[in-house]
Amino acid sequence: MKCKTLLIACALSTAAFSFSAMASSNSICDSTLARVCTDTQTQRSEMNARTLKLKNEIAAEANRNAAPRIDEMKKQISKFHFIKRAIQSYKIRNQEIMKSAKTRIGGIESVVTNPENIAKLKGYMQLAIDQSNFDAATKANFKAIESTVMIGNFGDFLERTNLDDDVMSQLLGNACGSDGMVENAFATTISGQRYVLICPGFLISMSQNASDKDRFSSILQAIAHEMGHHIDNSKVGNDLYKPYLSCLSTNYADKFNKSADDKKLCEKNPKDVDGCNLKVATTHAGELIADQWGIKVTAIHAKQENLSFGETEDMLVNSWAKLCGTGDEGIHPTGDFRIGTLMRVNPAIAGALACNNSAIVKPACTLDGAVNL
Repeated sequence: MKCKTLLIACALSTAAFSFSAMASSNSICDSTLARVCTDTQTQRSEMNARTLKLKNEIAAEANRNAAPRIDEMKKQISKFHFIKRAIQSYKIRNQEIMKSAKTRIGGIESVVTNPENIAKLKGYMQLAIDQSNFDAATKANFKAIESTVMIGNFGDFLERTNLDDDVMSQLLGNACGSDGMVENAFATTISGQRYVLICPGFLISMSQNASDKDRFSSILQAIAHEMGHHIDNSKVGNDLYKPYLSCLSTNYADKFNKSADDKKLCEKNPKDVDGCNLKVATTHAGELIADQWGIKVTAIHAKQENLSFGETEDMLVNSWAKLCGTGDEGIHPTGDFRIGTLMRVNPAIAGALACNNSAIVKPACTLDGAVNL
C-alpha cells in the first residue's frame, strides 16, 4: 500500500441537488424545513432513481469485464483454496467496478476540481477567516492550513491510496464505495497531504442541466465544511471555539443526543447540568464548527456574486436538502437542527435573505459567540 489514509472527518452528508426551478409558497425565512425538505421530496426521488440507474450500469459492465478474468484466475488457483479464490474474485470485481466508474463519471467532478473554482473557494475561505474575531496568529495559522488543502477527484484518490490494487484498502478505506456512488464527502490526510474528496455519488445528485454557476454554488457548503475540518482537526483544541460552544450549550443543549461518554459524565455528575451540556456540545463540536465555515463561505459567495434573494435561497436549498431527516448519533447533530436553526438563524444568512427575525427568541450561535437577531 502506498500510504495510509486517515479519515479525520466523515461526510457532511449533504448533496448538491438542483431544485431552483421549483415553485414554492414556502420560504427559508418563514418555513425553513418545509422549503428545504418537504418541497423537495419529488426531486430527491428522481435523483435517487438516476443514481441507482448509474450504479446498476456500472455494476453490469464491471461484471461482464470481470468474468473472463475470474475464470482465468480460477485456472491458476486450486478450487480447494476457496478463500484465496474469493479474495481474488472480490479484488478483480472491485477493480473492474472502479475502472467502469472512472470512465462514466468523467465530467461530473469538474465542478470541484476546476482550478478557477478552487481558487475562488480558497479565496472565500481566506476571507471567512479574516472576517472572524480570532487573533492575528490564529488567523495566520488557519490560512496557512487552508492554503495547503488539496481538493481531489475519485481517480486521483484511488491512485494515492492504492485502492485499485490493495484488497484490504478496498474493504476498509474506500469511503466513496468501489463505484464512487456513496453520497459522501470527507476530509482526510494522505501521506501528509491535507485532502478533501467529494465523492462522485455526492455530485451525481446535482442536476446535470444546471449551469456551471449554479453547480458551483450548490457544492460550496460541502467543500467549505470539509475544509473546515482541516482547520479544526482536533489539534487546534476547543478553547478557541469556547464562545461558540458556550452559546450552543446554553441555548440548544436539548437539541443534541448524548454519546456513550457524555452519558457517563452526566450520570456521574448529576448536579453539574452546565458541565453536562457543555460536554454534549463539545462532542458535536467538529461538525458544528465545520458547518459554520460552510455557512460563512456561502454567505460570502452570495454577497460577492450579488445573488438575488431567490438565487440565494435556491443555493441554500440545494446545499442543505440531503440533510433532511438525518439523525443524531452523538456526533452529527440532526439535519433539522442544522437546517432549521444553525443555518436559518445565522446572522449572515438571515441578512442575505432579508428575513424578518421578530419571532426569533434565542440567540444565533456563531464562531464569535452569541448574536441576537
